[in-house]
Amino acid sequence: MESDVQVYHKWLQNHGETKNSKPPITIGRRWTFRSVVESLRKMELLKKIEDETGVKAGEHGMMNHYSKYLTEMVESLTEKEIEEATEMAVQWNKQGVPPEVQADIARRKSDDILLYVAKEMFKRAGMRLFMLSAWKNEKGKLMVSSHDYNDEIGKGESFSQTSDWQTMLPEWEAYARRQFVFCADDADDPVVKGGRKDNTYTLDMGDDGFPILPDHAEMDSDTRKAVVRAFLNWHYQDCSGKPKDPVPWKEVIPRQDELIPPPYLPHGLKIREPSRMNRHEATELLDFWYDRQQTGRDVVFEFYGWWSK
Repeated sequence: MESDVQVYHKWLQNHGETKNSKPPITIGRRWTFRSVVESLRKMELLKKIEDETGVKAGEHGMMNHYSKYLTEMVESLTEKEIEEATEMAVQWNKQGVPPEVQADIARRKSDDILLYVAKEMFKRAGMRLFMLSAWKNEKGKLMVSSHDYNDEIGKGESFSQTSDWQTMLPEWEAYARRQFVFCADDADDPVVKGGRKDNTYTLDMGDDGFPILPDHAEMDSDTRKAVVRAFLNWHYQDCSGKPKDPVPWKEVIPRQDELIPPPYLPHGLKIREPSRMNRHEATELLDFWYDRQQTGRDVVFEFYGWWSK
């Protein structure tokens, strides 16, 4: 019996969560006049917070101000505006939200929601998922995406990185066009996201000649990994003076403490080759570096040295 318990505990360590994961969105939530106002006037709200505090959307300090400013906005509404927002909430609860709100939710939340679904289905049913999605953005553009989180769950490998999944795309795109009433000869091709195989990303350069990290809040997992790769490759090439040499990961990983100053990595993090990172590891690195960049640190990252054969 004791050995069975040990096996069970070992299984939990490998497959369980360190803490209860919270859904990224409350499915089936009911709209209120406050949430309607928040949804329709979000850009105005974020602009006001940035103007008065200097904190931009996607930065860590935003949530310290967001609730307060939203409350102030709601409390400043006239009776007529409250009545209109309340009527709109009733309508949204009955008929669904308008297309522009759907597009905003799809853009901001889809990756987190589907990652949550994939983790829950593996945890509860031992099921692995590879998902294709299609939606219209705010400009009416058809967006087609793949969602593969298998390398982040239960020590699995990525389906999109090991299989030619794009052979499915023509059928899926044709189906999506029919469902979203796009003409077959529409001049605009769908924007296909996800399943990156080239692992490339081009970073913008600052006036000081160093790369600028983009806001990664709405990036999918593969793009986050590509940004990490591009950022580390640039700094390695800058250190070595060899602009065409990527990071030699097999040599750098066992020599991390010798080649990378600890202050330039999150505490205790052991770096891995970016394609082998999971979403959490890539996000932890980007959060750390982006915070250093936004707080004006003189050096965001650098290598001590490079590997020479």
